[in-house]
Amino acid sequence: MKTLKVTFFLAALVGAMQLNAQSYVQINSQSSIQSDQSSIQSIEATVDYDNAQRPCIQVNLDPEPKTLKNAWREYLKDNYDFKLKGIGFLSNNDLRSAEAITVKQISSKEMDFYTLITEDENGSEMKVFVRYGYDIYLTKKNNPDEYEAITEIMDSFLKYYLPIYYVGRVNDTEKRIEKLTDETNDLTEEIVDDSARIAELKKEIEELEEESESKTEMLAMANIKLIKRNEKLVRIKNQLTKL
Repeated sequence: MKTLKVTFFLAALVGAMQLNAQSYVQINSQSSIQSDQSSIQSIEATVDYDNAQRPCIQVNLDPEPKTLKNAWREYLKDNYDFKLKGIGFLSNNDLRSAEAITVKQISSKEMDFYTLITEDENGSEMKVFVRYGYDIYLTKKNNPDEYEAITEIMDSFLKYYLPIYYVGRVNDTEKRIEKLTDETNDLTEEIVDDSARIAELKKEIEELEEESESKTEMLAMANIKLIKRNEKLVRIKNQLTKL
């Protein structure tokens, strides 16, 4: 009797999970979820560099540092024709730099362009700062046009990259749910097949039931994660339309 109850429960739960996953994939930007614009808003800040606090533009994001570093480097290379150094086959530094370059979208002056990306409690903290000459750092007060140009570069990067990132996370979760669903279905079938010979395989069936319950819990958690990531994707899209 316990076996039949577990089998029925698993079959019903799998069906419900599949319906939930399908419905949430169809979420669009018209969702009524409230956005928190401050979560992706760039701010004035400082960065500890060369034995002093230097002015910078800071933004905090969900992507992990290595992923964000690679995406930022490729974006600057493809759109602004310069490459940040400090990442490669044998290096993965937090501080990336492109020195003695000219970025016409920022200024006609030669500059050193720096980005510091470090891990924080939610994902990554990203700080961008620019230096003219040996000890002249770009500030919002003294260089408002250049400051605005850098902010626009960062905003354009966020508009491009964050939707790609969150869609990827949603797809990963969907694949995980599909895998857990298949594993749960397989275990359910094993329990049904083995129920005819409970007397000789009682111990094995009990182990299968325990594993099925564990997989069911994992499936439920994965479905919750899918819901949250879909909500996050919608919220980020709404935020990016306001940048």
